[in-house]
Amino acid sequence: MVNAAMPEPRLPLPEVLRAHARNTPDKQALIWYGRAITYRELDELSDRCAAVLSRLGVKEGEPVALFMQNCPQYVIAHLGIQKLGAVVSPCSPLFKSVELAYQLGDLGARVIIAADNLHSVIESARGETALEQVALIHYQDFLPEQPTYSVPEEIRYARNIPSGTVDLLAAIRAESGQPPHRTLGLDQLALLVYTSGTTGRPKGAMLGFGNILFKTASAVAFGGLQSEDIHLAIPPLYHISGMLFGLNIPLYSGATTVLHYRFDPVATLESIERHKVTYWKGIAPMLGLVNLTPYWRSESW
Repeated sequence: MVNAAMPEPRLPLPEVLRAHARNTPDKQALIWYGRAITYRELDELSDRCAAVLSRLGVKEGEPVALFMQNCPQYVIAHLGIQKLGAVVSPCSPLFKSVELAYQLGDLGARVIIAADNLHSVIESARGETALEQVALIHYQDFLPEQPTYSVPEEIRYARNIPSGTVDLLAAIRAESGQPPHRTLGLDQLALLVYTSGTTGRPKGAMLGFGNILFKTASAVAFGGLQSEDIHLAIPPLYHISGMLFGLNIPLYSGATTVLHYRFDPVATLESIERHKVTYWKGIAPMLGLVNLTPYWRSESW
């Protein structure tokens, strides 16, 4: 049940996004290597993603797997799935085929949204799953011509959207319809995150919109976070901690997120300087490497 002490507003996060899109439509929600996505654009893109998924046969309450590193398409898909009343289930992009097959099989997932460079892993696992639809994204699709912080070389590869799969961003851009209207309840299942550090095989932890909202709103209140904050999102969004600090908290507070594909100490400092980051949830090895990087001793500082 929803805790009676839950802070306001008491809305599922996809509805919080809709409110920001109405109230601050031109505010930057995401920055991806210098490419800004406003709250209006994020709301529209996730609506279209929900409509695409509906056309692919995704039903309310059905799990949809996400299999990619940090990128705008992850955020768009995460929110689009939940707007449809379906359930987000992130998979680690480091999974081998046997690990992916286990999670997809345990979920009974029929649809997966993945990075195109992970398609071969999906195909290796597919025979042991119930997969019917594979939608792919390409990391370079939102990259600007002149990035404001260093882009990892490993995402500069040729697009690979094989026949028989869905080019998700192309489908989103071509989508003209609205997703089916869903009334999202706080007790409704929204997220299935698989555990680590437990005995036996990973288990799907069931989180409702109310669970997500309470943890998010409490963290915002405890940290004194504001809509004016600029958040740095480097830990993986597929992990529950990276998701909380890199997606849920900035979205709830109406702040801006500077998103990185992965950690790089120089790119981290470049983005902090260029975009005036005010809040970063990092981990100790990241902080140690940032302190050691020669960038600190450059004329920029």
